[in-house]
Amino acid sequence: MIKSIILGIFQGITEFLPISSSGHLVVLKNLLHFEEKGITMEVFLHFGTLLSILVFFSKRIFNYFKPKNLVLIIIGSIPAGIIGLLFKDTIEKAFSSILFVIPCFILTGFYLYFSEKKYIEKKDKIDIWDAIIIGFAQGFAILPGISRSGWTTSTGILLGIQKSLSFEFSFILSIPALFGAFLLELKEIQSLNNIIPIIIGTIFSFISGLISIYIFSKVILLKKLKYFSIYLWFISALLILFLCFGLIH
Repeated sequence: MIKSIILGIFQGITEFLPISSSGHLVVLKNLLHFEEKGITMEVFLHFGTLLSILVFFSKRIFNYFKPKNLVLIIIGSIPAGIIGLLFKDTIEKAFSSILFVIPCFILTGFYLYFSEKKYIEKKDKIDIWDAIIIGFAQGFAILPGISRSGWTTSTGILLGIQKSLSFEFSFILSIPALFGAFLLELKEIQSLNNIIPIIIGTIFSFISGLISIYIFSKVILLKKLKYFSIYLWFISALLILFLCFGLIH
């Protein structure tokens, strides 16, 4: 039960703050020695965070059903699908390696820092080329340690897109990817055992996801991305020390 709560909170926080949920899940499982017993819990944790996006953007999401905006979402979703299919096996192996996660954490920190330093607002609309480039950023973020929300939002910022719009588009763009991944993983579930821990984990991932999206929206506008960069560099240094002393592997 406690593990379900921890995983739910952890999933909600790390999924939407620009610090990589997949990378932190590798670290958490290594430090606390979580054993994988199928993908059921992970699937429903993702479902909880998906719901938090739908609720947070409920007043804006229907705007993206307009033909022009829908095309942008479809185009932006293609790269992640292609990259995921091509590198599925490599990604699965990487998900268990802290040695892979550390450099990705460091790289994400630099990307967040660089995007904020170089930001010059040039436009308040997203065009097809913007959607394609941001879509590739989302595809790259399939790798553990590369934050999806961080890379897609920062890419929009580097393209000169208004910060609030970059933030919004980043999260709306994640809906097809998260929903698609949820459906694919759902097929692999053979039975639902211990339903109570699953429900609790889902609820906590939903609530913490909502809180995280709100925090990230404020951080973007207040130009505080550098603090997430510092955090990622700090935890990378800490993990390197743990590796050196044999505390993790």
